[in-house]
Parts: sequence; C-alpha cells; structure tokens
Amino acid sequence: MSPNLTKHSEYAQRDRSPALEGKIAIVTGAARGIGKAIAKAMIGNGAMVVVADILEDAGAKTTRELGEQALFVPCDVSDASQVCSLVEGIVKRCGRLDIMVNNAGINAGDCSDRVTIDEYSVETWQRIVDVDLNGVFYCCKAAARQMVKQKSGCIINIASVAGVVALRLQIAYVAAKAGVLKMTEAMACELAPHGIRVNAVSPGSILTDGTRQLFYGDRERSERILSFIPEGRPGEVEEIADAVVFLASDSASYINGHNLVVDGGWTSGFNRDF
Repeated sequence: MSPNLTKHSEYAQRDRSPALEGKIAIVTGAARGIGKAIAKAMIGNGAMVVVADILEDAGAKTTRELGEQALFVPCDVSDASQVCSLVEGIVKRCGRLDIMVNNAGINAGDCSDRVTIDEYSVETWQRIVDVDLNGVFYCCKAAARQMVKQKSGCIINIASVAGVVALRLQIAYVAAKAGVLKMTEAMACELAPHGIRVNAVSPGSILTDGTRQLFYGDRERSERILSFIPEGRPGEVEEIADAVVFLASDSASYINGHNLVVDGGWTSGFNRDF
C-alpha cells in the first residue's frame, strides 16, 4: 500500500471525540473576550489550557472560572524573554505543547486615535506592532522550537478582517494583521515537514466589552458597521472559539496555511455599495 493510502486509512479510523482530549494548549490574551471564549471551548473539548495574559487579576479570575483544567501564567507577549519563559515553563511542567493560540492583540485605544497616516503617532504604531506582530512572532518562534522537537503541534494565529481588506484610520493594526497572515503562510511552509500545522482565524466585527463600547455604543456608528455585514449582526466570541477548536482538532488535519475568515460575510460584500 502506498504511503498516501496508508495515511488515508489512518484518517478514516481516527477517533473523533472529544476533539482535543489530553492536549496541552496555550492561549494568549485569554483573560477576557475572544481569548477567554477560546480557552473555555478548548477545555470543553478535553484540553488543558494555559491562560496567558498581561492582565493578572482578570487572568486569575478567568482561570478560577474555567476550573482545574486551566492554569494562569502572566505574560506580556511583546517581551520575547517572557514568552520564552512561558513556553519553557509549560513544557517543563507538562512535557509538551500541542496547541499555541496567539490571540493577544491591541488596537488604538479610542476613536480619537483613529487618524490618517500623516497624523498617526509613531508611539501608537510601535505599541500596536510590538504586540500584534512582534508578539505573534515571539510566540510562534518559542512554540515552534518545542513542536519541532516533538514532531507535532498546531499553531493558530488570530488575525482580523483588517488584514484581508484595508480599513481606514487603523494603519498600524491593518499592517500588523496583514503581516500575521503572511507569517502564517510562511510558517506553514516551513513547519509542515515537522508535523506542525499553522493556520489563522480572521474575525470580523465581534461583540466584546471593548467593541460594544467603541463601536456599538453609538447608534449611527453601529448601524453603519452592521450595514457592511450581510448577516446584519456582530459575531459572538463563541463563534470565533468554535473556529479555533476546529482548526486545532484532527478534523482539520489537512488544513495548513489557511486563513479562516469568520465575519458574517463582511469581506464578501465589502465593496458592494460602490
């Protein structure tokens, strides 16, 4: 029997449930919002999840809520040494790392920071790129080092529709997320021979505490945003979490270097009014 047919036979006989039973996962930015939903969904599918976040009080609270399958480790992803310590500590404690979800990210703090490039501050650019692009690189590098050793693993980068279509007045966020998508593709090419899959999830407008205040607090702004979404509603954090669990599971074993856009059709109809 050829290697390809053998592989197909192995896939057909694979146990399908629970999806992530016994897996060791790190989710960055997991204290709240999308990251918290991802951690909860992974635990619900059998994984042990490390909640990694710079927000220590919120991270500890979330970990208590998630129960004994969760562990909190404070980490600033923009600091390469902290990221290395995070991964090395988990490998020392658990023996391996199966899943790395790079969710931690920031954007401009409020609407007053959303300006054209000629007025965009270098400080805001650096702050966003340090977390949203450099932080993902540091986390991927540290995770890949271990996964190459163990010849297995899965990395999922949380990008954004802003990396797929250019949004106005968010130049650093757009550039960082576009960089994450190309980095995902490059890593998929490099790491696949070692048994490692690398994919991305690009959320559209998702309802979190932050977006509720920034985008949906004002009726006119809310209606304008929803007009770009064919489903006519913002997404829920659980809908992003479900996409991540799928990509982390064996059900996605032949998906590599892919960007799964979860946006209610936003990018499909992005230019429909022109």
